[in-house]
Amino acid sequence: MPASDKSSPRLWSGAPRWVAAAAVLPPLLALTGVAAFAAQVARGDGPSLGALRRVDPVLALVLSVGGLALLAPWGVAPAAAVLIVGPYALAYGAVRGRRGLAALRGGVILAAYRPAWALTLTGLTVVSAFAVAASAGVLALIVAPLLLAVAARQTATLLAEIDARQSARAW
Repeated sequence: MPASDKSSPRLWSGAPRWVAAAAVLPPLLALTGVAAFAAQVARGDGPSLGALRRVDPVLALVLSVGGLALLAPWGVAPAAAVLIVGPYALAYGAVRGRRGLAALRGGVILAAYRPAWALTLTGLTVVSAFAVAASAGVLALIVAPLLLAVAARQTATLLAEIDARQSARAW
């Protein structure tokens, strides 16, 4: 390896880390559109293909950077946060129409409000990821919308509960 390449951290494959970040961003961008589609299905609305075009580039970028932090020695905590908060952030953004950091903030609040539900959704996410990997990606077309529909339904239930508590306190 030339001396100039030693200063740049590399992956096992020898590629720079920014290549991994660039490779993860398009699937996460598509996942934000799938979350909007799954939220429509979870609400009982008729699904529309237009929902797939409602992508959130800021949320996708934040989730990809947080997930890729796992490649760094200090990165276990940000990667775990992405695993726990990520599905709720995607679902909150789709259910409430929030984008970017507002969706991430909503995901953090929902995960903190019901940690048991967040860990259940995290377990489903991990099992789903293993199923997608075992099928060489074929199940991604089925598992991702199903997981995000579950997350959207949980999010809608939690938001209704939080809204009811807030309106009860106002009286």
